[in-house]
Amino acid sequence: MIKILPFVTFFSLFLPLSGELFHDSFLLSPQQVAKEAAAIDQILDNAHRKHNLEIPQILNDGQLLRRTYLTVAGRIPSFEETTAFLNNRNEDQVARLIDYLLVSPAYDSQMFNWWADLLRLQTRMRGGNQIGAGEIYNYWVREQINQNIPYDQVAFSLITAEGYPWEDGAAGYYLRDAGMELDNMSNTTQLFLGTQMVCAQCHNHPFDKWTQQEYYKMAAFTYGITTRMGGDLQNRLKNHFAQANKDLSLQKRKKKAQSKESAALKKALQEMIQPLRYGARHTERSLTLPHDYQYDDAKPKDRVSPAPIFGKPLELGKTNDKVNAYGKWMTSPENPRFTKVIANRMWKKIFGRGLVEPVDDWRDDTQASIPELLNHLEKLMVRVNYDLKEFQRVLLNVKIFNREAVNYEIANDQPHYFEGPILARMSAEQLWDSFISLAIPHPDERIRDPKVIDNKLERFAEYQDKITNLKPGVMVSLAGKAAKASKEVLSEMERIQNDLREAQEADDREAVARLRRDYGKARNHQRSLFAKIIMGDDFDVRSLYNRGTSGIGKADSRWKGYNTGLMRASEITTPAPPGHFLREFGQSDREIIENSSKQASVPQALTLLNGVIYGAVFNPLSPLSQNLSQAHSDEEKIKILFLSLLNRKPSKDELKNCLSVVKAKSTIPPPSFKVSANWSKTKKKHYKKMTENQKKALAQADNRRFFGVAWALLNTRQFSFVQ
Repeated sequence: MIKILPFVTFFSLFLPLSGELFHDSFLLSPQQVAKEAAAIDQILDNAHRKHNLEIPQILNDGQLLRRTYLTVAGRIPSFEETTAFLNNRNEDQVARLIDYLLVSPAYDSQMFNWWADLLRLQTRMRGGNQIGAGEIYNYWVREQINQNIPYDQVAFSLITAEGYPWEDGAAGYYLRDAGMELDNMSNTTQLFLGTQMVCAQCHNHPFDKWTQQEYYKMAAFTYGITTRMGGDLQNRLKNHFAQANKDLSLQKRKKKAQSKESAALKKALQEMIQPLRYGARHTERSLTLPHDYQYDDAKPKDRVSPAPIFGKPLELGKTNDKVNAYGKWMTSPENPRFTKVIANRMWKKIFGRGLVEPVDDWRDDTQASIPELLNHLEKLMVRVNYDLKEFQRVLLNVKIFNREAVNYEIANDQPHYFEGPILARMSAEQLWDSFISLAIPHPDERIRDPKVIDNKLERFAEYQDKITNLKPGVMVSLAGKAAKASKEVLSEMERIQNDLREAQEADDREAVARLRRDYGKARNHQRSLFAKIIMGDDFDVRSLYNRGTSGIGKADSRWKGYNTGLMRASEITTPAPPGHFLREFGQSDREIIENSSKQASVPQALTLLNGVIYGAVFNPLSPLSQNLSQAHSDEEKIKILFLSLLNRKPSKDELKNCLSVVKAKSTIPPPSFKVSANWSKTKKKHYKKMTENQKKALAQADNRRFFGVAWALLNTRQFSFVQ
């Protein structure tokens, strides 16, 4: 849901201080935050003096505003936000701004992108048969962020997830690695313990202490979690068919027509229970060592008992609830890596680099660049009860956040003592969201209607309740009706598949794309037929099968006339489709943990030269164009461009150079205006006679003179880098 903050607006940040503005919204008071930040400042100051480091200059107001927005909100500030901040500076304004942004929808949006990289979130999970699971998992993660659920609780929920996705959205954590239980354990230790164990899956780790047996002992905790569900339904149907076959004569069973009908019936039954086939189910399945195990500490195919890689063996108790015991051990403050790893990840998120690098390859001999600081941050994370918002709030108030970025390269094996943040290019999501903020009004509030997913959850629960309570005979009867009803669409699907194979052999990509879309439509039509026969004509089939990210949700006049695809990255299908701006600029494909890239490429340069995003930014309806249209002079328009794109005023030389560019271009009215050729001399006379629409059209035409300057600024290093 959109967060409404009736008690405060952005502009109230610049009123005189009266009470604690966000005291009830945070765990720590402003005074406590200042005290915690000062303690970190002292540790850093000691390190800087010890290593005799040159300290960077303090950022100017515009740069600090921009960095704060990009870090906390995931986008640059708007023209209005920039001018309000720069024109009303006061002593505690930055702290107030940080608090304001941390409780804004913009914070939730950028945190979703951060989690999406870690959890490898995909709107549509691999395989395609896990109907709706990806969307529901993404929705669950979004809800944890919106409700600011502590990090240790989120981790515990993921590790111990159980049930169908609509019963427990965290089940997506195991569905994401469906059929790859060992790989899931590798991802878990990398994510929550910063420990790379994947090499030990096949042999003792060549670069770390982990043995293959230790790997299997860790995997034994969750190996019993299977993603296949609906076993009871399958067994009931098998028993029903077994009994039915006994009652049939041998002659009848041999009939070819009966055989075809039986096959179609069974296929229809499988289709009926398909939505109930995937989830997270805890079983007593045990893990054994591989058949080619070659070490002396055990024999091939020996059963493996679960044991943690750190600390004492866990007491599983009488219930043998190994999954819950594993989750408690993983997320305990006593775990030697869990807290340190997330504190280090948060430090990197704010300042561009971890105290330990790489952040997910910790070993016994790993040393933080400032050990005292990492120990302090570990204790701070426990003090704030793993509240990532509160933890970041402290870091954002540390002095080095206000300093210029260091712009020299640092190797992973080279310690860094954080004189200032690391200079880095914006992420794909930051770039896209910054463009979106220039292209549409209220970008943080343009979200998918959450009721779409709420309806999906309700429909899945209804479907589950109906199917599980049907008697086998009734299920078979309904399946028979569905098989007959879908005969025509099945033939159509078969035809499309044949055409698709031919198109693939001919390497006709356009036809392949079209046929895949056609097949998807036919498949949805088939599913709709089945669902309506089972649930009745009044059942909302679209909620069950359609993607919750396929529509804008409720109509809102604030975005009338704007492209529906102009939404923040967190609201778009994840990952974005190949060829999308986000993917071109390095958005993760969500296949492995933190797989995004900030490397430049030729396609990126081409996108910046003539990509469709520029059409949206320079659209007459865009906030940028609207602000330009309200300016009364060329000089004012140049200032608007700088304040909108770089969040600062132009220097004297910049203003002079930009004015010389725009004045060299004549102001030509639209062709529909019948005025004299010497437009500049007759402008005032004809302007008075124009209608309001004509005046708007003229302003838009005049704005085009400034688009070249805007385009140049958008392509500068100042725009694309977090300074």
